Amino acid sequence: MVATLETLPEVEIALDRQTALAESVVAVRDLVKTYRDGTEANRGINLEVRRGEVCAILGPNGAGKTTFLRQLTTELRPTSGSIEVMGIDVVANPARAKRLMGITPQEAGLFDRLTVQQHFEYFARFKHLSRDTAHSASTAVMLKLDLMTVRKRLVRSLSGGQRRRILIGLALLGCPPLLVLDEPTTGLDPATRRRVWKVIRNAVRDGATVILSTHYMEEAERLSDRIGIISEGELIAYGNLDELLSRVDRSYRLSYRDLSSESRVRFCESFAAAQRCVERERLTEYSIARASLEDVYFKLTGAAFDETSETL
Repeated sequence: MVATLETLPEVEIALDRQTALAESVVAVRDLVKTYRDGTEANRGINLEVRRGEVCAILGPNGAGKTTFLRQLTTELRPTSGSIEVMGIDVVANPARAKRLMGITPQEAGLFDRLTVQQHFEYFARFKHLSRDTAHSASTAVMLKLDLMTVRKRLVRSLSGGQRRRILIGLALLGCPPLLVLDEPTTGLDPATRRRVWKVIRNAVRDGATVILSTHYMEEAERLSDRIGIISEGELIAYGNLDELLSRVDRSYRLSYRDLSSESRVRFCESFAAAQRCVERERLTEYSIARASLEDVYFKLTGAAFDETSETL
């Protein structure tokens, strides 16, 4: 469980080592995870996340994203390599490292016979907040995530999207310096997803660093300072959006309809080349735009980006 910074001397020591925004909060070096059956879930991952950044992790299902996050959050022990969180070795000191984190796992159970408010207040006490502080912190989180109207309801009566928001809120309690969120907005409707984005941005504004995996391309583009793409256990790309877009040689997308009214897409090396194509093909219904993150993703992984359903 994550405690408040005021109650953790080791957190203060770790924070003293972070004197500038550009310093590393998470440093992953040559990370390998091999299961007993020989499956290599992660193969030599190197990644650094700086203070105040939002880092999104993308990749096809089974690529190794969740395995990577579970090693970061101390749930899985790496086969080799190292992970440091604010200077603390995650493998050597898992309890100390975990106290720096607020975690939303991809799948987790809640207590069906507790109300929403009881969940937040009990978990806040587990994080060493005083009774009064636990109550005020719980109320603040419920307000942020639009859960006040259901605060007295038993969790077993809630929708999947409401349960997901509870898990996000539990990660936020105590204002941990690092949030690790595994597909936090899966199962949320578009409006609620954007509300969660605002909550994450506000947490960063208040000093948090965020690592999240996502099945939503727009989420990665709008929230992230840097994006990592994992494929077959390897980190095959890592950088800001412009750096990733530079990986697409033909970086302009020409969308149009042909004579049979079929939708077509063609990639061109420049805007001028796209215009020449329009003139050559005598197109009347078309659009020209820069290549997208989804185009980069497809080029690097060879897979279409499979977004989760928009339904609750």
